[in-house]
Amino acid sequence: MNNNADYSAVIELLSRAISFGIHRLIVRLDSQLILLHLNGVYSIRSTAMLRIILQVHLLEREFDYIEYQHIPRCLNTLTFALANYALDWNL
Repeated sequence: MNNNADYSAVIELLSRAISFGIHRLIVRLDSQLILLHLNGVYSIRSTAMLRIILQVHLLEREFDYIEYQHIPRCLNTLTFALANYALDWNL
């Protein structure tokens, strides 16, 4: 996935978690770059990317607890299989 797709997925995940009334969330990502952006380790210089990060941070306010964790891509094969299945069937 590219960065925009990763961020879109995070925004969608947070939005849906909020709609389900979830207040504590651990998000596992296979992109270390996105993880480091979300955790504030890397700064963002692009105004377009900054808008996306601000949108994520506004959604984060709805949670009592939120944590971002890294999962290596080699351990993330099930996620990719499910995503491809959903895309193939337009779910």
